[in-house]
Amino acid sequence: MTHVIRIRPQRLALVWLTLGMLFFGYLGTLGLPDSVRGAQDASLPPLDQAKILLETGKPTKSIEVLEELIDSLPPPAILQQAYLLHATALQSTKQIPEALSVLQQLLEEFPFAPATNPARILLAELSIETKDYTQALSQLYLALDYATDQTSRRHVLQLIRQAEQENGNPLGAIKAALNEMMVVDPSQRLELEQLTQSIILQQLNEESLQEIIESYSTRYPGDIATIRLIELHTSRGDEVLAERDIRSFLNRFPSHPYAQTAMALLQSFISKIKVHPHILGVALPFSGPMKPYGNDLLNGIRLALDIAKEQWGLSSVGLVVKDTTTLNAPLRVEMQQLLNEFQPRAVIGPLLSREIRDLSRLPDDYATPFITPSSTLLNVRQYGSYWFNTAMTSSVQAKRLVEYATMKLGYHRFCVIYPKTSYGRELADMFAKEVIHSGGEVIAVEEYTEEQTDIGEQLAKLKVKDLAQYGLEEPEETRTGEERLVYTPGFDAVFLPGQPVHLAIIAAQLAFFDMNVPILGGNSWHNPELFRWAKQDLNGSIFVDGFFLNSPDPNVQMFIQRYRSQFHKDPSLFAVQAFDAATVVLETIRKGAQSGQDVWDQLVRRSDLPALSGFASFSSAGILNRRLYLLQVQNRNFLQLN
Repeated sequence: MTHVIRIRPQRLALVWLTLGMLFFGYLGTLGLPDSVRGAQDASLPPLDQAKILLETGKPTKSIEVLEELIDSLPPPAILQQAYLLHATALQSTKQIPEALSVLQQLLEEFPFAPATNPARILLAELSIETKDYTQALSQLYLALDYATDQTSRRHVLQLIRQAEQENGNPLGAIKAALNEMMVVDPSQRLELEQLTQSIILQQLNEESLQEIIESYSTRYPGDIATIRLIELHTSRGDEVLAERDIRSFLNRFPSHPYAQTAMALLQSFISKIKVHPHILGVALPFSGPMKPYGNDLLNGIRLALDIAKEQWGLSSVGLVVKDTTTLNAPLRVEMQQLLNEFQPRAVIGPLLSREIRDLSRLPDDYATPFITPSSTLLNVRQYGSYWFNTAMTSSVQAKRLVEYATMKLGYHRFCVIYPKTSYGRELADMFAKEVIHSGGEVIAVEEYTEEQTDIGEQLAKLKVKDLAQYGLEEPEETRTGEERLVYTPGFDAVFLPGQPVHLAIIAAQLAFFDMNVPILGGNSWHNPELFRWAKQDLNGSIFVDGFFLNSPDPNVQMFIQRYRSQFHKDPSLFAVQAFDAATVVLETIRKGAQSGQDVWDQLVRRSDLPALSGFASFSSAGILNRRLYLLQVQNRNFLQLN
């Protein structure tokens, strides 16, 4: 049901009250004898005459008096009131554009006057009438900041609720209603709660429900939004998400009247999961700042399950999901409970490196592989032999980039310029180690802070180091007959593992120092922002990434189309890494794995595990060695090289 707030006649009385309270001493009383009402008394001030004319149903006469008053250039205290009353009179005669114009004039001339906020509110009301919701809402949210008494605040919030609803933003209407609840008495709260509940149950989509849950995670209306989300997922047959949301609800609202129903549903879902001969566990974050990553990762897992069912006929796998951000006990205890109750073939997760450290040797104790799809740890096996990692680590990036640069391009001498961040240091270190391991040479390594916009000093040092080994400076005669030294770098390429903004700055300065060599980078380059900052200096530069939306690979394009169709957005690298994690486990089940030990046996020995980009295998450090994409910058586009 749509609730519409109608603009009532009382608004005119509110204008009278505002004007009278502000300047009653100057204007005289508003309570006139009946003998005076309905007649224009020349002895009254013009503003009072206009008020009486408007009250007695003579708006045209009122407008004439007000226009004459405004033309007489009265004092500012009178003029601002005349503007406000003039706009009200124009509105009553349906001259809406003219009324809006008068109010705009008032706001321009008196931006901080007593009549300013009433003018904003009236301007918003007129904008709602003309369906200009953008202007209405901008004025209302500004008016709310200046509304000091509860009556005014409620009136503004009612208008915001109306404008948001009519503008097709039920989420904004809910937020206005919730704020309105704070300024009304308990008897009026019930009506607003019913309104809010009606909007949540009838109008909000899944994304808006999630936003309500995030904003009100442990209080009303987060409970109603979660219940609605459970109903949506259950009605669609999406029991994986329904089960996840029920667990979250019970964690946040254990004493809620709906808790008993939620528990019964959960037990029903658990029974259905346990019917499957094989169970795959998932431990990821689904609330808080890590929620977007958790959702992307779960999407990748679910898509892997769907494709395995279709292509391999693998319908015997159930999925049990644990939200690592809403736990009743420490993560280690919660994971022990999951392992004991469901005995999964493998667990995908957790997301963070510190969570892996917290769990430590738990996977080994239960002989159950844990595959993190996102940790940046270079060696997950330090915590046990049952740990695996499908994330694209800095070591994997460096290895693939150096391999291509040395074997395909014939580069052997490199310089490195990296940002002083943990990511920059790690990737620079991995790159240098891979260069040396491949028989190449690192001529110089320089660092910069992320605040720097000029790295001339670092480039000067780099040049000195290069000239001491392989670089050349030779004299050259200019067109004017003068002689200058021309620098020829002795290194083949420079590695820049920074962000797009730094990359653009450094590339331009490299050209200034005559260091016209190819530039190499990591997956931080893979960002449309690169083209906002960089010009032609980066053409031909090469970097690596674990996923490329425009890859011509038919398997990749099939994955992208399926992901878009199912989740209505493009897949991220996180989704791909989780897809690979689930796919390799499902492959072991397809090949006969009946236990966590069987899954582990295949993961550690096979070199033909089916990742999205092709066959892959796990290294001795537990990292998935998959094919990475070599991408080149070409005329504001990325081009796949391999």
